[in-house]
Amino acid sequence: MGSTEQRRAAQSAAPSKVLGNALRELDRFLSVLIDEVAAATGIDDAALARLRTRRNTANKLRWLLGKLGQASPDHLRLRALGRARDCFFHCGGWVRRADHRAGASMTTGWWARSPTGAPALQTFPIGGRLRIDSIDIDDICRFYDRIAGDLVASSRAFRARRHVSPRNSVAFSRNKAHNSVAIVACDGL
Repeated sequence: MGSTEQRRAAQSAAPSKVLGNALRELDRFLSVLIDEVAAATGIDDAALARLRTRRNTANKLRWLLGKLGQASPDHLRLRALGRARDCFFHCGGWVRRADHRAGASMTTGWWARSPTGAPALQTFPIGGRLRIDSIDIDDICRFYDRIAGDLVASSRAFRARRHVSPRNSVAFSRNKAHNSVAIVACDGL
């Protein structure tokens, strides 16, 4: 059985709207965490208020990492996950639009399993149906967990360099339940 047949056999039985909602919960958790990290790093109130009104989590993260003096290597994957989330939630998993205006396919935020082993995000043609399995979902959850951990570590390092005390922030500790909240969105899928 080839990789395409294996993906079909392992396809999640979860309805598309549930998958879209799970991805939306992960994205929302990261968005709130970005707001909290921004507050903890001492970003001025006006900038913090503007940041909290931004809806695109990938852009919020890129802006905050720029303020912390870092690049945003996960930007494209987060954007792709946002497109896949909307496709699941609003289109039942049917690809209706491409990544770009003249494009013929949509890139998702999970990895393609190619025989060559070269890492590339999975793409689906317009008119095709998104396919995701438990391995993909697990990888997406680990991706968000890594971003959250990196963001908290960046915040601590930034505050230490600038001698900034956290203000009105969540108590960031790997032992606290809120650090694992994102995994709850994937339970049972």
